[in-house]
Amino acid sequence: MPSHLSEGPLSEGPRLGQRISLLVADRDRMGSQLLAEALGRDPRFEIVAVAIASDILPIAARQPDVLLISMESDAGARKGLQVARALNAVHSGLHIVILLERSTRESVIAAFRCGAAGVFCRTEPISELHNCIVHVSRGNIWAGRDQTQYLLDALRNTPSCEGIEDGKLHLLTKREVEVAEHAAQGQSNKQIADEMRLSEHTIKNYLFQVFEKLGVSSRFELTFLLFNERNNSIDTSGSNHPIESYLKAAEEGFIAAQYLVGLAHLEGSGMEKNGRSAYYWLRMAEENSHELRQRTRALTEELKSKLRPDELETLEHSVIAAVEHNKRLTSKRPVEFIKRSTASASLRIAM
Repeated sequence: MPSHLSEGPLSEGPRLGQRISLLVADRDRMGSQLLAEALGRDPRFEIVAVAIASDILPIAARQPDVLLISMESDAGARKGLQVARALNAVHSGLHIVILLERSTRESVIAAFRCGAAGVFCRTEPISELHNCIVHVSRGNIWAGRDQTQYLLDALRNTPSCEGIEDGKLHLLTKREVEVAEHAAQGQSNKQIADEMRLSEHTIKNYLFQVFEKLGVSSRFELTFLLFNERNNSIDTSGSNHPIESYLKAAEEGFIAAQYLVGLAHLEGSGMEKNGRSAYYWLRMAEENSHELRQRTRALTEELKSKLRPDELETLEHSVIAAVEHNKRLTSKRPVEFIKRSTASASLRIAM
């Protein structure tokens, strides 16, 4: 059964008894026409436009009540998402439903990030699509239980100071907390400055104050602190060094731990400074969480220039194999890869 994440006032959509104007854009023109004909049999709907992804932008100026857009299109993979993002940048308040080929974590999160108010998988009965359109037209959000869980998981895996009262975090000012969260989420000083409309010098000063108050010396330690406070499910008790518990958690599929272990190898914080291991864990975090993908991409791209082509090929095969052989996307590194990655490690980790 679908989960309606919010209930918007009916005034945001068509009035009761009024037909819902609908734009339909499937993968190709034939698919769009067939889907429009099927939906048009419902007296609640008025099909005002039948299009493909590349034609939507000029038509959307009419602002129909709901835009039904396929994520995939003959015009290109994920073209529907590109169109949805562009539409939201030009027209505010559009009610967009994204049609998914498969309801995966990545596709669901990507659809909502690009401005969808609802997602609908083609494997569901078309009667449910009718209900989806009606609810979205009224200002509601439409997502199934699993899809809702994907969104919640993405939010929970974002470092944040919210809800943390213990330790030293209460020493931070509101502005320092904001800067700390941006830094822990992988943003550069320039990105933080642009978003907060401050100078890079000011952001640098704020970070110095944050580090001083929290007793940390790097962004990695700051990220580690925030995750350690927020992710109580990762037990670091009984370990000589907490990073060993995070390595175990990373192998068991905790996305936050995978991200931390990658940074630990990258900076040599508590672990051997190892570019190959850093690349592996950052790539695992990237594959397992679209939310972290943009933050790890810049780091892995930088690492690519420092690795030999044969090393990159081996690492990429290892990442792909680990992801494909575990349906839940938990990360358990192949034994041979572990031996190669840690052969020269100064810190031996018992597996």
